[in-house]
Amino acid sequence: MDDKSLFTMLTMAKGIGWSVHMFLIFSLHRPDVLPVGNMGVRKGVQFLYGLEELPRPSQMEPLCEKWKPYRSVGSWYMWRFLEAKGAPSAGAAVALVDGSTTESQQMQQQQQQQQPKQLQLVDPINDIVNLG
Repeated sequence: MDDKSLFTMLTMAKGIGWSVHMFLIFSLHRPDVLPVGNMGVRKGVQFLYGLEELPRPSQMEPLCEKWKPYRSVGSWYMWRFLEAKGAPSAGAAVALVDGSTTESQQMQQQQQQQQPKQLQLVDPINDIVNLG
């Protein structure tokens, strides 16, 4: 079954949406899936192409056209790119109602500031088995 048909069938089930892209990439090992609504991929594309604003999901297809037929790999690199840039994760953005951070969050921030950021590139073709 092709990706488009599979996506249409799976999204018919209530509660399944963006996770279909993750299923296609990580469970079915489909090499050409672009999760256009994924914030990490969108933010990575913004950094990569030096865009002033976060690209809308409708803009992602044309921006990532040259990644075909390996847009899953490109998405994976966008997530790693964000990690290397030190972009805050969703968990790090959580704060208490009064605006203060927890003790563990403060410790984590201190550790991150002390450790130098190091870009680590890997070969996704050889590191992700059965990719396609």
